Amino acid sequence: MVVYRQKQSVSRSLKHRIRDAEAQLLNRQRKIDTRSATLIRDIRLQITAPSTLLLAGGIGFIIGELTKRQDLKCRDTTDKPVAAETSPLKTALSLMGSMRTLYTALLPLAWIIKSYHQPGETKSRE
Repeated sequence: MVVYRQKQSVSRSLKHRIRDAEAQLLNRQRKIDTRSATLIRDIRLQITAPSTLLLAGGIGFIIGELTKRQDLKCRDTTDKPVAAETSPLKTALSLMGSMRTLYTALLPLAWIIKSYHQPGETKSRE
């Protein structure tokens, strides 16, 4: 580790200042590598957590059910006139609104479940 001084001597040569700058740069690059590896590990743990996968599967199922097309036989048997078809844009906007509502409703539940089932965590909660 290189110790950085607040007040550097003016008499230090250019060679020493360049060497210090290189050491400082190398130290910062090592810290970035370490922090990046830690961040990637934490993201992988969060993505593969059972609660996250369950939430993603549930949202996928709901989206599949909402976007499922009705059979033409069911439409033809009713005596009611068929309403005008909605545009794909309106359907997409409605779907996005539904997804946002589901996300805001289910995400806190997933966080609560996940917080009680952390691997490697001690049972004492304060």
